[in-house]
Amino acid sequence: MSHYTWLLPPVICGLLALLGNVVLGQQVLRRNIIFIDLAVAQVAALGAVISEYWIGSSHLFRDSWFGQMLGPWVLSLIFCGCIALMEKRYHKHLEPLIGSFFVVSASLAIIAVSQDPHGADFIQTILNGQLLWVGWNDVWPLAAVTFMMLGLIVKFPAMMAGKGFYFVFAILMPITVKLTGIYLEFALLVIPALCVANLNGKAFFLTSLTLGIFGIVTGLAVSAGFDLPSGASIVLTLFVTGMCFYPFFSAQAKPLRA
Repeated sequence: MSHYTWLLPPVICGLLALLGNVVLGQQVLRRNIIFIDLAVAQVAALGAVISEYWIGSSHLFRDSWFGQMLGPWVLSLIFCGCIALMEKRYHKHLEPLIGSFFVVSASLAIIAVSQDPHGADFIQTILNGQLLWVGWNDVWPLAAVTFMMLGLIVKFPAMMAGKGFYFVFAILMPITVKLTGIYLEFALLVIPALCVANLNGKAFFLTSLTLGIFGIVTGLAVSAGFDLPSGASIVLTLFVTGMCFYPFFSAQAKPLRA
């Protein structure tokens, strides 16, 4: 059993990422802005490129965790602020606008690393994440930010129905993407929430958390056992788990109302 203790940090990071995403996933479905997660994740990835190649090379932020997160957080806050301002005025075309931001930021990230021989590996890491190889030094910052944001939501629950949702989103997404990658981040946000979207209240959160936990633990076991990429493995196990239970939960209750 002691041979598998190295898997504890990846499991905890995965569960922390799931916890934050379940809270945000319900709001994403209610607002019908599914692609905002991909867009914010990609904007955060562009910020990671800026931190890696410019901010991180400065004497002030060299080898600094905050220096690594500064670029992703600044760009995500700017992007989410723009979406919050456009939400009502351009609601009809908000999803296409978000998709446009996604492809633009992805293209900028590719161009930014195009001259670096290791740029392709950096982009690949951003897409697939490195969850299987995280350590305890990665767990504590993620736990601190996640519980700080959840505490803010508990204290001011009305903020999630307003523009405060975008602030929480902009803070949680970058630190999650840094560990899970863009693909797994999107899966954690959408798949559990979508599969139990017809449930409400505690039933929604407990059921989506249960599905997510099973998908994460199974995916990490498959990844470690067969030496497969962790992000892709969890996405697949999460999807299979969700699709197995979706027909059952889709008929349980009335759909969520905005």
